Amino acid sequence: MDIVKAAFVGILTAIVYAFLRNIRPEAAPLAVLGGSAVILTALGGRFLDIFSGADEMMNLAGLGKENISILMKSLGIFVVTQFAADICYDNSCSSIAAAVELAGRIGAVYLAMPMLETVARLAIGLIR
Repeated sequence: MDIVKAAFVGILTAIVYAFLRNIRPEAAPLAVLGGSAVILTALGGRFLDIFSGADEMMNLAGLGKENISILMKSLGIFVVTQFAADICYDNSCSSIAAAVELAGRIGAVYLAMPMLETVARLAIGLIR
């Protein structure tokens, strides 16, 4: 799916959301979830291409697979977190959105701890 199709689905979803918000407010968030799912599912192949390209670049650079794995998982956490928080913001749940964003940040830092430990050991080794 190219960007024009994704934009069209997004605009169509926004129109359906605005229509449903006035008629059946409890069903309006489902329209957003459905439209977003269509866009993300169509882009699934692109995500795989990005992951394989990043993996190939890391192999060429001589970096370990665990590092690229951590980076890709962190990217996934940020995308999912932002997506969920935006839906919460759209439905006037800013405190829930803030909690989701905080959970995403904590999850990414927790995931990156082994990489940060490696960097700290390298820095200590260089100082000595």
